[in-house]
Amino acid sequence: MNMKLFSTCLLVIATVSIVSAQIGNKIVDNLDLEGNITVHIKSVPQSENVLVNLGTYHSFPKNDVSVVRDTLTHENDEVYLTGPCRNVGLSFLHIADSTYKVVGGPGDTIEVSIIADVSKATDQSLLSFEGKNKELQQYYQLKTRRLNDPVQSCMNVGISAAKLGPFQQEMDKSYAAQYQLWVEFQNMHKLPDWFITYETNSLNYTDAWLRVYMVWYQTIYQKKSQAIPESYFAFKDRIKVKNEATMYHYDYLRFLREQIFWQMRQSDRAMGLKNLVSYAKQVLGENMGSFFEIWELSGAADNLNSVESEFNRKFPGNYQYLVDFIKHRAKASKMLLKAGDKAPNFALVDSNDSLVTLNQYKGQVVYLSFWFTTCGPCIKEIPYENKLAEHFKGKPVKIISICTGTPGTSDERQIAKWKAASERFGLKTIDLFANRSWTNTLAKNYVISVYPHYVLIGADGNIIENFTERPSQGVTSKIEKALAEISR
Repeated sequence: MNMKLFSTCLLVIATVSIVSAQIGNKIVDNLDLEGNITVHIKSVPQSENVLVNLGTYHSFPKNDVSVVRDTLTHENDEVYLTGPCRNVGLSFLHIADSTYKVVGGPGDTIEVSIIADVSKATDQSLLSFEGKNKELQQYYQLKTRRLNDPVQSCMNVGISAAKLGPFQQEMDKSYAAQYQLWVEFQNMHKLPDWFITYETNSLNYTDAWLRVYMVWYQTIYQKKSQAIPESYFAFKDRIKVKNEATMYHYDYLRFLREQIFWQMRQSDRAMGLKNLVSYAKQVLGENMGSFFEIWELSGAADNLNSVESEFNRKFPGNYQYLVDFIKHRAKASKMLLKAGDKAPNFALVDSNDSLVTLNQYKGQVVYLSFWFTTCGPCIKEIPYENKLAEHFKGKPVKIISICTGTPGTSDERQIAKWKAASERFGLKTIDLFANRSWTNTLAKNYVISVYPHYVLIGADGNIIENFTERPSQGVTSKIEKALAEISR
């Protein structure tokens, strides 16, 4: 594509995005915190049992993930996967080793037919979507076939490139290809207004998030000294930083946090939660800034200690239902794995394919970190985890990182993705990998719903604190206290 044609394409795309984003775009008054989405699967007889699960990344609480699972068998050829859904958004349907994006909102049922024997079929011939809004689900199938995983491809370029320039070029090319496909699909199908709004915002804010995130990654994390290209932030012409109409949208919130952090760094403001919230209210106004504050604090939704300390004050009345939800959830989670309970054992592989169990570290203090390779907040904690490992080197303390994989990647590629990420991020901890089965078990046993997730275990093998502080939040003192207990 020559530069003149490319520039024209981007201009048309930006214009279409602004117009499309206005169609049916209205402010959502409340999230549906009790809402659910269902995927109804009918299958031809299968020669082997087929594991199916539905994973959803929620816009609230922050970093919240839910997974529901079932099994198709020769006798049971129909299942209903029903899981939490609090707002319109994407879920990920996993069938054996294949992953499909599906979109819906609270109360929706998505009809899926598996039309071939999973053990013998190719990905393309495995299933079809039926019923209401089947075209919406088919759009994501088409996008995957045509473009594979454009976000991951761009991220790979950004991580490996010496400067932001090559990454910017890859992002521009990727965005143009994605939007061309999106416009073509709109021209070929009559789509509901809400989906046009949703997908347009999703594309624009995912693009914006990754561009801003990569500035942080290259300049702060990788410490690459460089001048940011003048045209780098041109993408902001097609988005709003303050956008109350999309304030509950997952991709928007992910972008917004990176953007506010970037603006704070540019203004030489000190980092930290209080400064972040204060600056957010300055940028977004009191109403939207208050939601941002609650959303930011909700990242510790399953940590009763944190919730009790952070939510013990008055918040705006229109967001009280969110505060009540967080308080109720924290109390419920606390009862599932509390201090004094025996820490659930595991047997996971390390980078040398050796089997490592939790029980083998009895007599030592253990700090567990659960993460996945594309989790931004997880990656930001890795330097602090490395510092913990260095700080307690030679002492009876083990810092253990457990990777639960790469969402959307087939099982046979998971270990390679994990090893590449561990090397890229320079992990100095005990680095372990959990396959899909172990990830499900660990999520249940350790009540993992938000990533990253941290657990502090005493030398006696019992839980000191599930949902304990992150490395960047000063967990060192708690580990020191647990270490002192050994010598008593």
